[in-house]
Amino acid sequence: MIDRAASYAGLRSVTLDGMAVKINGQAIFQRLVLDQGYYPDGIMTAPSDAALVADIELSMAAGFNGARLHQKVFEERFLYHADRLGYLVWGEFGDWGCRGYGPRHDHQQPGATYITQWLEALARDYSHPAIVGWCPLNETWQNMTDRTTVLDDVTRGMFLATKAMDLTRPVLDASGYSHRVAETDVYDCHDYTQDPDRFREHHSRVAQGEPYYNSAQGETWSLPYAGQPFFVSEFGGIWWNPNAKPGEDSWGYGERPKSLEEFYNRFERLCAALLDDPAMFGYCYTQLTDVYQEQNGIYTFTRGEKFDMARIRAAQQRPAAIEQEAVGSGQ
Repeated sequence: MIDRAASYAGLRSVTLDGMAVKINGQAIFQRLVLDQGYYPDGIMTAPSDAALVADIELSMAAGFNGARLHQKVFEERFLYHADRLGYLVWGEFGDWGCRGYGPRHDHQQPGATYITQWLEALARDYSHPAIVGWCPLNETWQNMTDRTTVLDDVTRGMFLATKAMDLTRPVLDASGYSHRVAETDVYDCHDYTQDPDRFREHHSRVAQGEPYYNSAQGETWSLPYAGQPFFVSEFGGIWWNPNAKPGEDSWGYGERPKSLEEFYNRFERLCAALLDDPAMFGYCYTQLTDVYQEQNGIYTFTRGEKFDMARIRAAQQRPAAIEQEAVGSGQ
């Protein structure tokens, strides 16, 4: 034998049915985690193939069934392992800081190159069955002082380019803040409210067409919600780093829990608020690991355990309302 090549195939469908996103015809609540793909010994490059596998296995051990591959076009090898392990992922584009157009926002200007670069990522990753959705933009919002339509045009261009490339997966025009495409396949919001009761109240009226809207500088830029399948694609981010040294730069959302038990209680109740909602098809918890000063991961930056994983997993593995509704209706 001089040479040989091997490959693999995966078949699955992703369909929208009312408020549910179905995988192979079954309503599966997407228990996602935000994965930024950072490593202490490689920054945005994984140190080894084994490290890519380990991150998926750590996520699944904590009870997640997938991830938002956040603000980065991940290594294609990661997608191979996600295919192999049955791990659901949403593909994203790196659009750090894209919040408008004009002199106040010159660090990341949206333009036609966004669309062409995004098409390159789509062409590379289209055939990976692990990908169950596309989201080209994250937390974009309009420039308050320079209300041009450039970002609107780019958002619509990226959405339409994705739909032209791929009719088999749902497309989210932009995650959080500015939904600028009325016909976006799914709709979402980001909500880092730490009070579980208040958080539940925020998301109690999706079925009535009144979701929680993100705003910036006191203004909402999203087009009205049109009844699409809905999920909270960023929440939690609970600040917990009991081993922080005095004066160490550390950061997380809200007030740091005063005890480990308080962390568990908050985590369980935040997850429950979304799992209990029959109008919610999934969520994405922030985040898989600590990343430098961001001390809000389920694991440490070096991938060490911070919590009782059995308890974290149990909080997420309880049946979700949208899954029970599908079973009750015989779907």
